[in-house]
Amino acid sequence: MFASTRTNSRSVRSLVGESAQYSPENRQALGRSFDRANRRVAKYLKTSIGDSSAHLQLPIEQLVSLLNTLLFGYTTIELTSEYHGLWHDRNDFLDKVITLFLAGATTQANELANSVIYQYSDAFTPDLSAEIVDRILQQAKKTSLQIYAIVYVLFGSGLSANELVGLNRSHHLSASDRQLLQVIQGSIRQVPVNQWIMGKRYGSYLKNPLTQWLKSRKDSNPALFIGADELALTEIDLRQQWQQLVNEIVTPTGEPLSIEQTRSTWCVEMLIRGLDREAMQVMTGWGSERLEPYLRRAKEQTALLQAFNLDTARH
Repeated sequence: MFASTRTNSRSVRSLVGESAQYSPENRQALGRSFDRANRRVAKYLKTSIGDSSAHLQLPIEQLVSLLNTLLFGYTTIELTSEYHGLWHDRNDFLDKVITLFLAGATTQANELANSVIYQYSDAFTPDLSAEIVDRILQQAKKTSLQIYAIVYVLFGSGLSANELVGLNRSHHLSASDRQLLQVIQGSIRQVPVNQWIMGKRYGSYLKNPLTQWLKSRKDSNPALFIGADELALTEIDLRQQWQQLVNEIVTPTGEPLSIEQTRSTWCVEMLIRGLDREAMQVMTGWGSERLEPYLRRAKEQTALLQAFNLDTARH
């Protein structure tokens, strides 16, 4: 939404400054355009949250209308005034909008947060093979330093897309014997960034795709990752970049790859490497029930590996 806001800034200025001169027909056409946009977003939201819509205190159409009104008001204020002090920056405004809707629009805010804002986070998604992971990382390496660093962090730390875009440079801690990220979104915690990912080493703690990206930075933005406008990378931008990166890579069954599979892959790999249930709960911020399918998957993979080793040992 904000990407299109920036693109259409001139149109908004024109709309605000010249609306009084519009004919009734033009004003009606503009109103119908807003109505169509609301309906499209409402339709998408209904599909996304499914049964969780039962917890809404207002119809989805009304919530979408309120959201679009807030966004239009934000754009109008940003383009027509300065030093207003209403919010610190775009991310601050967006955080407040999310908080408002989750706290005020629902009877069970936490459930809706999981289904709308993090609609994929609770669902188990299949992990990826070592071959596909390496292919993605190699493709990212060819794309750009930032994309390579992003993919490295996703597979090396198990962060969600939302957690990753919330990181600042100051949240990255690197020493000769460890590399950590201080997660500030969702469950606040520290997570290590692995050198080894699916059997291959990607640098050292002091020299790896993430440190190389940070070393190349010439801007002063505190965000760990940035968008084309040199503002903090948004989750929407991140998901678009991911889709572009893996557009020609699919699973053995022909399924497209989702960014959520980086976390599943990391989770299963860490369990196979020996991290126990309690340690995984600390690393992920998840409850025991949510970890259960990953534990089963790790046991399956471990059993297969043991069977292969036994077969190999007989020769």
